Amino acid sequence: MMKWLAVCFVLIGCLITPAKAQVVVLDGGTLIDGTGRNPITNAVVVIEGNRIKAAGAKGQVSYPQNARVIKTDGKFILPGLIDAHIHLKDHMPPMFLRYGVTTVGDTNNHTEWSVAQRDALKTGRIKGPRLFISGVAAGGAVPTANGATTPSKTEPFSPYTRPGSDGLPVFAVSLKTVDEARAYVRSLLAKHVDVVKVDLGLTQEQLRAIVEEATKGGVPVVGHSQNIQKAAEVGLKYMEHTDTLGRALLEQMGGPEKVKEGGATPERLMDPKLFEPLIQFLVKQGVYVNPTLVSRWRSSTPRGEEFAKAANEIVKDPGLAFVPAEVKKGWLAPDRAPEKESYAKVAEFLRKYSAAGGKVLAATDAGPLPGLSLHYEMQMLVDAGIPPMKAIQGATLWAAESIGQQKDLGSIEGGKLADITVVDANPLNDISATRKVAMVIKDGKMLDTTYDPAFRNPIPRPTR
Repeated sequence: MMKWLAVCFVLIGCLITPAKAQVVVLDGGTLIDGTGRNPITNAVVVIEGNRIKAAGAKGQVSYPQNARVIKTDGKFILPGLIDAHIHLKDHMPPMFLRYGVTTVGDTNNHTEWSVAQRDALKTGRIKGPRLFISGVAAGGAVPTANGATTPSKTEPFSPYTRPGSDGLPVFAVSLKTVDEARAYVRSLLAKHVDVVKVDLGLTQEQLRAIVEEATKGGVPVVGHSQNIQKAAEVGLKYMEHTDTLGRALLEQMGGPEKVKEGGATPERLMDPKLFEPLIQFLVKQGVYVNPTLVSRWRSSTPRGEEFAKAANEIVKDPGLAFVPAEVKKGWLAPDRAPEKESYAKVAEFLRKYSAAGGKVLAATDAGPLPGLSLHYEMQMLVDAGIPPMKAIQGATLWAAESIGQQKDLGSIEGGKLADITVVDANPLNDISATRKVAMVIKDGKMLDTTYDPAFRNPIPRPTR
């Protein structure tokens, strides 16, 4: 009887013990792990289930004999790329994966729709990247840009719509008091947003309150500000676009009248002699700088023409039949007029900010050509004088940090989620090599990134 019971216990144990996850090994490539450390040649990356078990030089990392080994000799292994600043539309999810973008941060979108999209992507109902969301942005009582519409009644706190810098509509709730600002953040946290997004028009007191409430809830704050120095003084650790930099400096140079003179492009009047103290302050505060170069400044560089040629070829891809014709037309639309003098000042600031230890993000504000635009953003950072290694970090580890996901994402290290992009050439020699995507792994699974021309988003985005 005792022997029979022992056999039963062994059999029951076998039945209830979960099957051990398959081990997959990337063997032989050069590892650029996202941390900024020197590359490791002839590297080994061990994946167990959906996590990275270990990564390092061949011979120093062990793995089971029955592991599935994928040879990556001659290739370069990067963390899955992260575009931490997009505004998701129905057609976008499959496009990111094609370019090795395995995570995106949807900062400012319909809250309930964003939650539903995040869930659908997580469960596999929609094929696409990991999605982290903010819901509708928190804005001030009166829109600061001309052309704001009547507040919508489709979401709480009455969102209004204003034209963005790229001409596309920007949502924001209209918050009139500090108490409203705190209540709105709490309402977003109750819906489990991953970040809180701020828009223009907030008072210093409102912005401070938003940062305090979000911090208590364990989520970062990203977004627009009127003046990045004043915003950083009350705890905002994110500079979105470069006009906020321009207004901060113009206010030092001549107060509100000088800011008014700067108009929509305050960067053109910036005095670079004032960069250094502001840079030192922002670095000390730990501010992530997201200049959105592709969206805002590409026409002021030779990359504008290059990007336009790429768009002309991509719209011919029959696999993109799921992309609406009006969207493709927008990809081909003429870009804004060049502003080379303004861009030169922006590039100088970014170069000096990076050299001083500041973290510059490669994040695109959505822009045309989802996925590919992130590679051009890295390219433009390098064009501005930022080293390729730091441009890669701006699309990996620092991007993960900016949306509070560095514990699981952004670098190839033991314990992190197995999101990996393998490219065919060395991006440290030529950053455009990041576009030569050979393999994409997300959640430990190798993906087929072929487009399905019949793709339809099962949860259509609201029109308002």
